[in-house]
Amino acid sequence: MNRNRKRKIRVEVRLTDDERDLLLRRMNDARITNMQSYVRNMALMGYILRMDVKEVREALRLMANATNNINQVAKRANETRSIYAADMIELREEVSNLRLQVSDALKVFGKVRKLLNL
Repeated sequence: MNRNRKRKIRVEVRLTDDERDLLLRRMNDARITNMQSYVRNMALMGYILRMDVKEVREALRLMANATNNINQVAKRANETRSIYAADMIELREEVSNLRLQVSDALKVFGKVRKLLNL
């Protein structure tokens, strides 16, 4: 046994063929491929939490757009020593959209947290 191993206690569970098939189906539904990880999470937590984080992905996309545009405006300001009003309006809109998207994502996480009594 590896002395550096964090989990040193071994627990064995025997299953019927039908139980194993059900376990594999549930692992597949949870999109988990590691049986030890799945069984450990189910035994210790009682559930597997899979979240659709599309709001977070959208917020990250908006943030990347905003930072790219900020960099472009900063570069132009350094080169020409002036900033166009239209650029600032566009940046404000992007930051506002980003703020709304992050707020929506936080609301979703808050609902999940409340559901799980965390």
